[in-house]
Amino acid sequence: MSSIDEIRDARIKKLKLLREQGMDPYPAESRREISLKEAIDNFDNLEKGGKAGWIAGRIMSIRGQGAIVFITLNDGTGTFQGLLKKDILGDEKFNFWDEVVDIGDFVEAQGKFFTTNRGEKTIEIKDWQMLSKSLRPLPEKWHGLQDVEERFRKRYLDIIFNPEAKEIVEKKALFWNSVRKFHLQHGFLEVETPVLEITTGGADAAPFKTHHNALDLDVYLRISAGELWQKKLMVAGIPKTFEIGRIFRNEGMSPEHLQDYTQCEAYWAYANYKDMYKFLQECYRYVAQKTFGTLKFKINGFDIDLEKEWPIIDYTQEIEKQIKINIEKADQKEIESKLKELGVKYEAGNKARLIDSLWKYCRKNIGGPAILINEPKITSPLSKSSPDNPNITERFHFLIAGSEVGQGYSELNDPLDQLNRFEEQEKLRKAGDTEAQMMDHDFVEALEYGMPPTTGHGFSERLFSFLMDKPIRETQIFPLMRPEGKSEKLQSKKTMVAVAVLNKEAKMEPWQELNTVAHLNAAFGARVGRGDLFTRDTVVSKDNQHIKLNIKNAIMIKIAPSGKVLRELLGKAKDLELEVDEFTREMIETTNDKKVVEMTASKNFAEIEYLGVLIYGPKDVVEVLTSNLKLY
Repeated sequence: MSSIDEIRDARIKKLKLLREQGMDPYPAESRREISLKEAIDNFDNLEKGGKAGWIAGRIMSIRGQGAIVFITLNDGTGTFQGLLKKDILGDEKFNFWDEVVDIGDFVEAQGKFFTTNRGEKTIEIKDWQMLSKSLRPLPEKWHGLQDVEERFRKRYLDIIFNPEAKEIVEKKALFWNSVRKFHLQHGFLEVETPVLEITTGGADAAPFKTHHNALDLDVYLRISAGELWQKKLMVAGIPKTFEIGRIFRNEGMSPEHLQDYTQCEAYWAYANYKDMYKFLQECYRYVAQKTFGTLKFKINGFDIDLEKEWPIIDYTQEIEKQIKINIEKADQKEIESKLKELGVKYEAGNKARLIDSLWKYCRKNIGGPAILINEPKITSPLSKSSPDNPNITERFHFLIAGSEVGQGYSELNDPLDQLNRFEEQEKLRKAGDTEAQMMDHDFVEALEYGMPPTTGHGFSERLFSFLMDKPIRETQIFPLMRPEGKSEKLQSKKTMVAVAVLNKEAKMEPWQELNTVAHLNAAFGARVGRGDLFTRDTVVSKDNQHIKLNIKNAIMIKIAPSGKVLRELLGKAKDLELEVDEFTREMIETTNDKKVVEMTASKNFAEIEYLGVLIYGPKDVVEVLTSNLKLY
């Protein structure tokens, strides 16, 4: 088999031959008269009319030899068969085709439409023209790109052969078009607000920083879709606004988080958070139906029905129900103690962040869809306090499959209260909290002119990725990638390993041990993802048979002498921010996730019996952590 360089050199020779014979290999226009979809839809009329027409597309296959050749064209709207016959095309044009055309080239073809004896809709080609000569071969048709990271890096090739990748592009466009249409139908005005800001606001997130040369000014890339700017429009008397745009947060990556992504935010004067969550519920239903044609989804193992009534969940009550702590009454030390008991990684010194860590631990158990309300004031600096309880806010979160997929609140419009909250946030920033919000005197000044009662909402493309049941990175058309050389260098330096550890004290039957290891490995693969586990998808035998390749990382099985040792190991792994997967007695007793959630919620963490855990991370770290455990 020829190398890529050899194939490219051969095609460059064909490129030169095209030019020598007077055919422009990259013309500026095409004579295409109809798309391939239109040719299929109107085929009966085209065939009966007998008139020659021009079609165009990429050559996906070439079949036959001698005086008859069949080709398959694809123009993005559909595929269509073409027939070249030497006696119809003529010796010169037919032979020239044979000399210069390859799979992957874009061509236009003119001819009459007919049906073959096998019932294939076909165009009998009488003339042709090169539209774009390809110099590199397409990936092998049935297997496409072998390397998972390469799929992201060269998404344009992935889309050619992977229907799911193309579906993401099409459905994502439909998703955002539906979001826009719903807001416009309800009287919202679409606006554009600055992406570069002197101070960031509207979210708790670390920003990207850059420099504006013309103004000689350091600026930030926005972390929200114009929250404070849109509120200034409320001050200006524009009652309903929304924006769909890119935002940037200089934070970690996960299956739910990226650093730059699309978000929708909307603001509505003379309404409150209850009005907004009712509006947003209908928006989600409308968008889901328009994009996917259904309101029922399977997401992260949860069965989600957007059509049913969404239950209302109280923030403080839900935490107390799940993990037996009242965050309104508990002091900071008690919250830290509970986080340690739960094995949750946290940063000390900030009660708001500690409460947020508790909530995120509880949130993962809620399938939803559900509406969370009554968030504490301490964790929500821009929302209005409840008139019934000044310590909680009129804020809501939409919960689906254990995560947040949208939120909103009654906006704070008291300028003095807002100034006080900004000052509290400023203290947190000075204490080292990079996600605390910056002081914005200009916004406070705008509020001093008066802003009517206002509510707002925000949701991002995370909702789309959830409805697709895919990691958010998979649903971005062109996710940010490290340069190839740097990526390979980093990978070569870091050897990763996974260790599954079974609890000897649990006295499991052999089948239970196998079941535990199987579930841990399945969860590990799902959470870490293909991109981190495979160097390529398949290996190929001498006779061209593709065999699925196993993961590149070693997986060992070890034994912990007791549940206590296993818990300590788990806590250390989380402190080191290693990837961990957990399997408890409840998970082996039932396959019903709802029952697992209920059974777990009825116990304190200390009462949960661990059957096993899996720890994944750098080989040197994981080996030291598990060095005192025996191999299975």
